Amino acid sequence: MLKTLNGARGLLTHFSVRQPSWGVRELAKHAGIHHAVVHRVLATFAANGFLVQDAAGRYGLGLRWLELGQATRKAFSPSEVVQPALEALAAQSGETVFLSWREGLEGLCTDIAQSPHQLRFSIEVGQRFPLVAGAHAKAILAFQDESLRLQVYRAGGWQDAAVDALEAQLTRIRADGWAHTREEAAAAVAGLAVPLWSRDGRAVVGSLGIAGPLQRLDIQAVPRLLDAMRRAKGPIEEVAGFIR
Repeated sequence: MLKTLNGARGLLTHFSVRQPSWGVRELAKHAGIHHAVVHRVLATFAANGFLVQDAAGRYGLGLRWLELGQATRKAFSPSEVVQPALEALAAQSGETVFLSWREGLEGLCTDIAQSPHQLRFSIEVGQRFPLVAGAHAKAILAFQDESLRLQVYRAGGWQDAAVDALEAQLTRIRADGWAHTREEAAAAVAGLAVPLWSRDGRAVVGSLGIAGPLQRLDIQAVPRLLDAMRRAKGPIEEVAGFIR
């Protein structure tokens, strides 16, 4: 029973912002599971409102997930506190501001306040990202224990020399308490991020990040922005995230 549930759960993880729908045989090939098994699982989820099937026979996530997602977001990231803090920081910095959390060996963006400028960094709520590139990612990874960092490196196929260079960066981030990167997550984009601690203060579970064009978010802008970010993260840490 548990094996069946785990297999069904595994199929759902293939649905994402970048790949929101799947055909049965397409998903079966991608997941390495017999198409008859995939069909039964998807049909069961569809019968219970967790998936919907379009006219072409492709499956996508159903509204039941939206209902559960709203409940999760309200508990995990209360919008009445978090969104005003992000909007105020976006207005003050002039850049896109976003909240990210560690989910396994990846990061997940859950909240955004957009830059008022036409030229701005673009990220979507629900978008996942590797923990090895970008200030928002490294501000999380730097404060994880060594065993988890090694899992991240192995999952990404990193070689020893690259790991050593990244570990040196993460050591500096831990010492500074913030991360600033250039053109790591996207070309011509710089990022600045501070870690977010769990409500019990025992672990870094996410990050508050700012991203924008290199010419606006250069190293000279860091001191001014850090003060604003530290003020914004206080109320966010008090209410957002689960106690770890």
